[in-house]
Amino acid sequence: MNKLLNVVAALSLAACGGGHKPAPVEPTPMGSAAAPTPTGPWELGELKFYQGDELGMQLHANGHLEVKLVHGEPGKPPVERWQDVGALTPDGTITAIDGKKHAEIKPDGSIVTQDGSTAPFHLEGETLVVADKKITIDDKGILQGGNDMGKPMRIDGASTPGLKRTALVVLALIMSSPEPSPAQPHVETSGGGTGPCGGGK
Repeated sequence: MNKLLNVVAALSLAACGGGHKPAPVEPTPMGSAAAPTPTGPWELGELKFYQGDELGMQLHANGHLEVKLVHGEPGKPPVERWQDVGALTPDGTITAIDGKKHAEIKPDGSIVTQDGSTAPFHLEGETLVVADKKITIDDKGILQGGNDMGKPMRIDGASTPGLKRTALVVLALIMSSPEPSPAQPHVETSGGGTGPCGGGK
């Protein structure tokens, strides 16, 4: 299962450059790049992923995906920064920060990984189907039909069918990976960190 669902973990590891801590990346300003014309199974645009009131991940109109990292040291206030972990392209391709292809969403809604395996979830219109669960995004951007995570998951900007499909695929890949969900900010510590690279050592 992890082999099929390790796409976002691979993106995060690529962003880490192996064992080295990635250089800070400032969030891309809103409207800095026009969204490409939709040509595939989804639509690119500005999407912000919240758990409760906490912004933890954002997709930009140019397709770049970022997660929030929080660095903490004893006696000092936490410092937040944003890390680019990969990108989506208008034709349905998911790439790592190094530009290598890691997965692709097909016109029928299935997701195929780099090794040709089909992920155990797929899209049916604006619905994500995972086993016996059908997950949707309501008119307020709230995720419906998934597991209860305590704080509601909200996606700002998912206002069209294409953007809802994009948000659902991103969430499926993130939540199904072995890494913690970037909908909650990752916390790094001076002793090695627990950001998207996991345990740092």
